[in-house]
Amino acid sequence: MIKRYVSILSVFFGLLHGLVAQQTQHIISHNKETIVTDPSKGANSYKREVVFPGKEREIRQIMLNLKFECPDGMRCADWDYVDHIKVQPKNDSISYEIARMLTPYGGRFQEDWGFNWKVDLTDFSPILRDSVVVDYIHTGYEDNKTRGWKVTVDFEIIYGKPIVEALALHKIYDGNFSYGDKNDPIENHLVPVNLKANKEFNFGKVKVLQTGHGMDANGCGEFCDKYREILLNGQVIHSQQLWMKCGDNPLYPQAGTWIFDRANWCPGYLLQPDEVSFTLDSKESYTIDLNMEPYETENPSAKELLVAYVLEYGKINSVNDVSLVDIITPSNEEIYSRKNETGALAVIRIKNNGKDNLKSVMVHYNLEGHKSKKFKWEGDLPFGETALLTLPEEIYTEKESATFYVELKRPNGKRDGFTGDNAKQSVYTRPDILPETSVIYFKTNNKPGQNQYKVMDSYGKVLFKRDSVELAPNTVYRDTLQLPKGNYTFMVEDSAGDGLEFWYKAKDGRGDVRLLDTLGRAIKHFNSDFGSHIIYNFRVEPNATYHLDNEPSVTMFPARTDGPVTLDYFSNEKKQVEVIITQQEDESKIVETHSYSELDKGTFTYDLSYLPKMRYYLKVVVDGKEIFKNRIRLKE
Repeated sequence: MIKRYVSILSVFFGLLHGLVAQQTQHIISHNKETIVTDPSKGANSYKREVVFPGKEREIRQIMLNLKFECPDGMRCADWDYVDHIKVQPKNDSISYEIARMLTPYGGRFQEDWGFNWKVDLTDFSPILRDSVVVDYIHTGYEDNKTRGWKVTVDFEIIYGKPIVEALALHKIYDGNFSYGDKNDPIENHLVPVNLKANKEFNFGKVKVLQTGHGMDANGCGEFCDKYREILLNGQVIHSQQLWMKCGDNPLYPQAGTWIFDRANWCPGYLLQPDEVSFTLDSKESYTIDLNMEPYETENPSAKELLVAYVLEYGKINSVNDVSLVDIITPSNEEIYSRKNETGALAVIRIKNNGKDNLKSVMVHYNLEGHKSKKFKWEGDLPFGETALLTLPEEIYTEKESATFYVELKRPNGKRDGFTGDNAKQSVYTRPDILPETSVIYFKTNNKPGQNQYKVMDSYGKVLFKRDSVELAPNTVYRDTLQLPKGNYTFMVEDSAGDGLEFWYKAKDGRGDVRLLDTLGRAIKHFNSDFGSHIIYNFRVEPNATYHLDNEPSVTMFPARTDGPVTLDYFSNEKKQVEVIITQQEDESKIVETHSYSELDKGTFTYDLSYLPKMRYYLKVVVDGKEIFKNRIRLKE
């Protein structure tokens, strides 16, 4: 009977997702297009004319899916440049920046690398209609013959009743403004803007895309933490620091200074706009103003790259309306790869699209092949706000991969105003199976006071912890874990956000972390260049067969050196290993080759101080297959 129930449920979810799929359309403006710089101008434009739905078609939501890959026959690009996605509707003289991408440091990415980002563009649906020119603008000055990106720009459109009636879209600021220049203060450009409200005005939204760039004596604008205020009719309605922590970037490790916190962005990041809603006492006219924190410096070079919009909206179309924004975990989406701190508990994000505050909603969730579970969420969520929900029961299946379903029902105990965005599915990947007894191998670097590590169950109960005060520099710790059957999370934290190694901080040294079985074999290797944290979920099954991590662990440190480079090699198996050092720009020019037979573990130092001061690659080849490649910058 239970099997029949599960089968019926699976058919139901299949039909439901088929219906949603029929309401969805993908419009691709740039399809795996190679994007390179134009060093003569500092910007390169890729304009494509695209036909969007006509104004008569109701649109519920527009998501932008942006994918980067390494281009065919070229390397991934090296630098963290600013890319703009702009649109210009036919017969419209105004160009609108709808998205901004901060490119990653791609020097370490291999040929098969790729990454996906997304951002909600629903606010721009009034202008994403009929014939539109979509312009992908790649900025920068690096070489355009040997490196670039392969870019896909995908507009995912969900059709259906809009959440709210769109009345007007005003672009109020658009520029690359000097910041800190007393002779040209930014407030000369960020002047109050007077607008006349639509007669059907219900509420408004200020939408800002802003990133800080340039480098003066104080690190502004890229590396300085400043605030911005939004004023309505002269009164501050919102204030925030324009600062972003980068050590937990899901795209890691990168080749450059990816861990350095920045002014509202990180390398390898699709900007998520700042949004502030407001209402009016009088619906005739109003003034919006943006003010930056007062700042002056002697030799200004900072820039605030800013575009801002005011959107006016009318009536909210449903009284009770909830949507499932995303399944955060379990998920195979790269942007959520560092989010799963809850072990075997699922995490979702919901949004209230109804006029009434969302006080309750029923969550139905189901792992493929298992009985459906229910959870009643209760809270107080205003219109337009989102909330993260951790679902209360653990999910687990012996299958290596399965589909995870979630559906929201009965917001506030009432019928939902639009059910087309209430359900989603994601990919569940079974966690690694560990034996009842395993060993944490942890080697500290020169700054152990920045680190701690622990093991928790799915509900956050700490079962083992080694605090920073217990750690000494350059010391190996082996902690034996004995755990009963269940789901667990191993977490390593770094308070400085620079991991156990980072090329820019060579004096801090290098550490290592891995999980071993009682025979000293690696069950899991971890990359030491991890930024803020490692989160690793696993399951203990008594007497179960566990898999070893038989891919060799290879690390090289430092990447920027005046000569010495140390290679650490760890493998569960003895193999033929070759270390090859070549020039970066011409890999056929080999400068050193080292061969090791029957190698499983070892530390080797190579002194390259005799070579010309330039960039090189260090490659490791195991049984004829290249498994490691990293760049060496030989400095003066």
